[in-house]
Amino acid sequence: MSPLLTAHKHYGSLLLVLVLAVIIVALTKGPKPVLQRIVAVLVDINLVVGIVTLFYTAKPISWFHPIFALGAVGLLHAGAKSEDKAKVVRCFSIALVLLVAAWSVNASWGPDFFKSTLMFKVGATAPVAP
Repeated sequence: MSPLLTAHKHYGSLLLVLVLAVIIVALTKGPKPVLQRIVAVLVDINLVVGIVTLFYTAKPISWFHPIFALGAVGLLHAGAKSEDKAKVVRCFSIALVLLVAAWSVNASWGPDFFKSTLMFKVGATAPVAP
């Protein structure tokens, strides 16, 4: 497995914990916009690492993975600057579900529908003619 893919996977797992931490902090102590914005930017970084990884691996992936990830990023940024407790908890909770769904696309425990539908491959090299 390439180092980029390994970094993307492990960093993504850490981000799930951070998103959950933002939800818990918002529920117990109220919204903390600085923490919320930091977590949103960290998810952006993992998104960029994932896009770069896509070009260096020849492994086909399902369109569901980037769709779920981009949906989560949008929700994280929608709630990142908010001081409204309900909005922060709602946006980050739905984003957490979408990030877990994005993870399930490539996980062994994920549904087969996500793994075999709408597949594409970017990093594959075409055969060279002699």
